[in-house]
Amino acid sequence: MSSSGQWSVKVVESGRTGSIEYRESAGSISFYWEFGGNTVAIIWVGDLVLWSARYPWAIDHRRAILERVAHGVVRQKAPSCRADIDEKSGYIYLREPAA
Repeated sequence: MSSSGQWSVKVVESGRTGSIEYRESAGSISFYWEFGGNTVAIIWVGDLVLWSARYPWAIDHRRAILERVAHGVVRQKAPSCRADIDEKSGYIYLREPAA
């Protein structure tokens, strides 16, 4: 975990897609997102193999990072949605609550 406990999530929009920038003292990660069909949005975070290769500093707290990203995006852009994290396939799905 980041030694300072400081982290941030920034959503960058570019039409129907964009990036989500996660930053903490140990490093930063950029994730791709796009608006979805059956979901409000899909965030591609990559699987464990990708993280092992690209973000070894973050592997020990991957779940915490994904939860921070999900919470940050919901808070900033989709407050009526819930986030479902699929760690195995490497996606976060933002969905409207069931009616």
